[in-house]
Amino acid sequence: MEDTINKEQMLLDGVNILLETINELPIEVETDYDLILEARQAKAKIIEVKRAVLSEGWDFNKDTHYVFPIDSEGKIPVPTNVLDITADRSDVIMRNWLLYSKYEQSHIFEEEVSCEVVWDMEFNSLSHPLRHYITIRAARVFAARTVIDSKVLQFNEVDEEDARLAARRSETRTGQHNMFKGAYGLNRRRFFGSGDLGIIGLLPLHRIR
Repeated sequence: MEDTINKEQMLLDGVNILLETINELPIEVETDYDLILEARQAKAKIIEVKRAVLSEGWDFNKDTHYVFPIDSEGKIPVPTNVLDITADRSDVIMRNWLLYSKYEQSHIFEEEVSCEVVWDMEFNSLSHPLRHYITIRAARVFAARTVIDSKVLQFNEVDEEDARLAARRSETRTGQHNMFKGAYGLNRRRFFGSGDLGIIGLLPLHRIR
């Protein structure tokens, strides 16, 4: 029988990793957020970094040709859990959380508009490689505001890069992309060269704590 997953514990674990980087004691329950300022700050930093990371648009949080319904007023509202949106029509943008036609200079539409949409998601719903990358990246930023030791910050930057590579490898597997043909793979080949990419793609995660 599989163990029951405590999804709520995942964010708590991430917060405790951030607290550990500044030598603060871990918290045990969510009600501790109300009592400990550093815990609230750590949680806010994870959420901030999560949104920044998800805004890049990953296979699991991006829809193409997605159509939002037209409401009774002829407007097309955009939900607040949308991080980025690009309409298939070049004249349509988002303005004040509504789709807006620059050509018509209007929020009113007679026909539906399909879009490419990047969605925000709950931290606890993400895969482990992505949660780990977000946590390490948030920890580095969080610690930089408190810890002055440059050696510690450099160590965390190495951890962050390893964690990001692990998240991208997971993305390649789950999205069934070819790392050398996809946009991410092509960008890294242009920067590192094809030979270096093969080596980097196989780096062991020995630095991840």
